[in-house]
Order: sequence, then structure tokens, then C-alpha cells
Amino acid sequence: MKRNVPHPIHDLATKITKKWDADKRRLRGFAGRVDLRSMMIGRFRMDTARELFDTLSSFRQVDLSGRTPSEQLFDYCTHVLSSLERVHVDFKEKRDRRVATLDEDDKVNLAKAISGFANSGGGVLIWGVEDKTLNPKPITNVSEFMKAMLGLAAQLTDPIVQGIDGDCISSGTGLEGFGFVYIPESSLPPHRVVLSHKDIKNHYYVRTGESFVTASHAQLEDMFGRRPQPRLSLSKEIVFYSMDGDYAKLLILLGIENLGRGTARSPFFSIKVEPPNKIFEFGIDGNGHFGLDKLIPAIQSNETSYGASASVVIHPETKRVATCVLTQIDMSINPLHTPDVVINYKLAAEGARLIEAQEIIKGVDLRIEVNQHGR
Repeated sequence: MKRNVPHPIHDLATKITKKWDADKRRLRGFAGRVDLRSMMIGRFRMDTARELFDTLSSFRQVDLSGRTPSEQLFDYCTHVLSSLERVHVDFKEKRDRRVATLDEDDKVNLAKAISGFANSGGGVLIWGVEDKTLNPKPITNVSEFMKAMLGLAAQLTDPIVQGIDGDCISSGTGLEGFGFVYIPESSLPPHRVVLSHKDIKNHYYVRTGESFVTASHAQLEDMFGRRPQPRLSLSKEIVFYSMDGDYAKLLILLGIENLGRGTARSPFFSIKVEPPNKIFEFGIDGNGHFGLDKLIPAIQSNETSYGASASVVIHPETKRVATCVLTQIDMSINPLHTPDVVINYKLAAEGARLIEAQEIIKGVDLRIEVNQHGR
């Protein structure tokens, strides 16, 4: 029997804040074991550093395949991070791993990373891993080491970088483990090092490839003269819609999120999805309306585009839902065989660079939404 529910857009605000439950962690454990690299590459976009930090911090317990937290970490480093450009991640080992106190090298490495990542696109320092080989070099009493790191962070640059975070996981041997320091992209660059060390004091660093280098004159001019700019990212929310026997219909609400300090004017959103997925004909409110005006293409295209005039804006740290994709999954098949939804999209706005990217929504994530709210 077919069972319909009220249109989900009315409950979107509260649903966004809900945590994934144990069922989601269980299913994602399977997915990560099967295709971890493809799952993560589909998600690495503007918010890479935060997503990377959250992923590393999630390796806390033995998973269903029997991997310890440290084994999960090094599987991730080997199969995902090793194949990606190292702009947002840096590996460091402690010279004397037996003590939790910070030596001079630790302070220098942290200061350069805070300045370099904050002046660039943000990043994560992974402590306890050899840089070239990715061999484990766990730190004794890693939790105390991380407390010392975070306590020192605010004293290393001028101005202070806001939003630095840290975490650690066990290696499985006593208090040994691995630490992670998250350094966000700064909204107030540039940041110079103020650590009293002759080689780096008063230097401004940027991240270039796999290294931290002193910023050029042109880069400093750009950072000092930089006006607040919008920074666009795809927003998405999976919402259960209806159930008909073993088949579940879900809506994927898509839009533009502004992560920058500047206002995004005249937003533009373009999307391409492959059958059987399609744009939901009843829009984002159930009455055929969309969050941006549907544009008529000048030439025949398989993309659907939306836009607005300069009077429509997306303020910093807000988002605007633009459209809605309808998908259907068979709940009777093996969860690992549930197909992913691949979304190719473009985002743009006045003063923001065009973003062309692909989002892969895993089939197991769709099933989780059904299990949570549809059954």
C-alpha cells in the first residue's frame, strides 16, 4: 500500500540538525570498506579541511570488519590521502615520541602550519605519521601532547587564527596514539608567525603543493587588499518522501551555501542528473516552485539551470535551496548494491569563481534516511 507523507520541506530545518544514528555508522562502515576512495573523492571540495578532520576523528572504535582505529587511519592515509593532492593535509612526526611536551621543532612545525593553512585554503596536521612513507610513529601520551598543541596555537600568529580544533585516536598500545590539528581557512588573512625563532619569526606562509613557503610580495598584496568575498559550496539534504511496497522515494534538496564573508549576489545553479533520477516536478514546496528562477537555455542542453537577479542574495553563512531531485531505491536488495546518485553541478555568483564539480550520494546513505524516517 502506498503511503504518502507531508511534503518534507516544512521539516527541513529540524531534520538538518539530527545526528546520524548507529544504523548509519554500521552501513557506512560497509561502504567505507568497499569503496572508500571513490566515496571521499566525490566529497572533496571547498570544505575539504573540515571534512577531512571529521573523518579522521571518527576512527574511534573497531569497525565491523575488525579494523582497529589505527588500522582505519592508515587505510585511509594509504588509499585516499596518498592519491590526492596534499594541499590540505600535512604529516608530521615528533622527534622525541616518548614525551608529551613540545620541543622546538614541534612549535616551529605548528606555527608554519597555522600561518600557511590559514592564509591558504585551510588544512589538517596529522601527527605521528612519517611524511614520505606514511609509516606510523605514534606519540606517547598523545592526549597531553594535543592539549599542549592547542594551548600554544593562539600564541603563534598575529592576528590569532580563530576556529583551530584538535583531536586524537589511540594506536592500541597504552596512551600512544595519533593527533590531528584542524586549521580553517582564515577570513582575516594574512597571518604572520610571531614565535621567537630566528628562521620563521615575522614570516607569512602559504601552502604550495606539499610545502609551506614564505608568501611572495604579490600574495601579501592580495591578502592585505582582499575584500570580503562569497565562497560557494553545494548544500544538500536527503529527505524521505514516500513508500510503495519495497520501493522508497526520496528527495534530494540541493542549493547554494555561502561559506565566505562576502554576500553572494545573482546566484546561478546548474545541475545534470542521469535517469532514473529526475528533477522533482512539484519543486521544493510541493507546489511547483523552486528556490531560484528556472532559466531557458539558449541551446539544447541536458542540464537544468537556475538563476536570479542582483536583488537576490545569499548572505554569509546562509544557504538557499534551489531545486529538488527525486530518486527511488529498492529496499529489498543488498544495501551494498543500492546504486549511488551522481550529480554534476555548477555554482556561480557575482564576485565568486565558477565551481564545476560532482557530488556522489552513496546508496547506503539513501537507505539510512528510509530506515530512520520511512519505516
